Amino acid sequence: MSSILLSRVSLHACITILITFHIVCDTSWAEKIAFDVSGPLPKYPKGGKFGKGPIDLGGLEVYEAFYFKKIWSSESGGPKGLGASFYEPTAIPIPGFHVLGHYCKPNSVDKITPVLTAKDTTGNPRMGSLKRPIDYTLIWHMKDQNSTHLEGVYIWLPIAPFGYRAVGHIVTTSPERPSLDRVRCVRWEYTDLTDVDEWLWGGPNMVHVYTTKPRHGALSVPVGTFTAETSLKKYDLSCLKMFRGDPYAAMPNSIQIKKMIKTYGPWVYFHPDEQYFPSSVLWFFYNGASLHQNDQNLGFVLNNGDNLPTTGGPDDAYLDLPYDQNDKERVMRGFLHDAVSYIHVKPALGGIYTDVVIWLYYPFNGGGKLQLGPFTIDLGVIGEHVSDWEHITLRIDNFHGALRAVYLSQHAKGKWLRPREFELMNGTRPVVYAALYGHAHYATPTYHLHTAGNLDSLDIRTLYDEFEKMNSSSKSHIVRGDKYLGFGVRDDAEKSNKVMDIASSYEVVSIDYKSLAMQPWLNYIGRWGPKILYDFTKEILKIADKLPENVKQVAIKILNTLPPELLGEEGPTGPKMRENWFGDERV
Repeated sequence: MSSILLSRVSLHACITILITFHIVCDTSWAEKIAFDVSGPLPKYPKGGKFGKGPIDLGGLEVYEAFYFKKIWSSESGGPKGLGASFYEPTAIPIPGFHVLGHYCKPNSVDKITPVLTAKDTTGNPRMGSLKRPIDYTLIWHMKDQNSTHLEGVYIWLPIAPFGYRAVGHIVTTSPERPSLDRVRCVRWEYTDLTDVDEWLWGGPNMVHVYTTKPRHGALSVPVGTFTAETSLKKYDLSCLKMFRGDPYAAMPNSIQIKKMIKTYGPWVYFHPDEQYFPSSVLWFFYNGASLHQNDQNLGFVLNNGDNLPTTGGPDDAYLDLPYDQNDKERVMRGFLHDAVSYIHVKPALGGIYTDVVIWLYYPFNGGGKLQLGPFTIDLGVIGEHVSDWEHITLRIDNFHGALRAVYLSQHAKGKWLRPREFELMNGTRPVVYAALYGHAHYATPTYHLHTAGNLDSLDIRTLYDEFEKMNSSSKSHIVRGDKYLGFGVRDDAEKSNKVMDIASSYEVVSIDYKSLAMQPWLNYIGRWGPKILYDFTKEILKIADKLPENVKQVAIKILNTLPPELLGEEGPTGPKMRENWFGDERV
């Protein structure tokens, strides 16, 4: 494998070969770990700097590490108690690039996520963007209990020269200080602050290891290294920054974007019992959508939203279903045959990624369900509202155009998943499931629970005592035999013959770095549905009255704690009015 790295092959061929690679270990055996890439890399049309390898941040080029040498591994500790392993990027395929820090992953994860290496391109030998550390601080160590020598694990913090910052730790199996040449520190102008993110490993009286995430906005660039904390001290590590202030330099052109969507566009399956399907926005307008504005007579939407207000506040106007009852019921059901996904393309994380945000519009959102221990409770009108905007985001790296993560919107927030956590159509296209009536997105066709907290032991006993009394009744509802010890809004997802192929039914409505004729409805400032005016307390009591008395009291208490956004109390604002249009996704 090393001979491949030494040969003068094309960058694209080298990347293709390295999608599945070996980690070179200190011993004679090697552990095979695959990059988190869904299928073979697409062959993108030529043009610009997208997909050409290293990305210039301005005085500093970055590129992903391909090979990793395993340094040390634990078989216990961490979130699932399975331990974690530490790796060093090695055999960097492009000359001049240096390691910025080591990498850690839980043993329960079989993928290496992106870890950056860097190259100084300032041409300034005295005050360049990278420098060796001047020393190391040993922040934690643990001796191998099975060894009579000093073997174990040692985690070091590089001490940066004045004006520079460390962006990663170094791990060794010896108490001997690492070579100063093993890592580089970064000049402070090229860095940004980070926050602790996901817990990777640790335990009582031990070090705790975390991933980090940029603290600030769109110009921050994560390195992929870890940070370590002890009971005595926290160590603040930095991330990188798009110093040139141009996150668009390596972004794809319009033809490359089409290739992305064709290669990675999801398939969205709807539940067999779904009644409220997506449609195009124009279908909603042309089929009688009504426009309500303060101090104005009832109106209708003209053309593609030419008369929709674009100033004021979100509560100054709202859209509603047609006035005629027959038309209203027809429009509520949507029109899957006409449905279009609306694509917004923007840079992410300093411009080293492209986010392809896929928006789906539904004319109506159905009522919800509550899971209360073993009871599944239909919430009736609670959760219903006119219009529903849901989205899926594809995060594609700009180094070579591989899909790295998929974001699924789920009520007020959502979740990032790796491509390999999905069923993949044609090897690259994620299969997504839209939940029944509420349309939240999931990667698996089963039930999902949005937990608002845990039930106390007395409530749990009450619920299961009552459930046992009803268990012989055909009216009782238990969730696949599982006994939940919590509660929350329940979403059901299942495959059916109702499916939307995003790659064949989309419209690119906005590219942040290109001039497109924007659809007028995108700039609409108001809500896409009216506020719900039902008496919430009355509706709760109406639902609770159908339950056994003991369960009723628990249900009322729980329903009053659920946040309004999970219950859909008002019509949503449009995509461009959401915080993720300009910022990152909510998780």
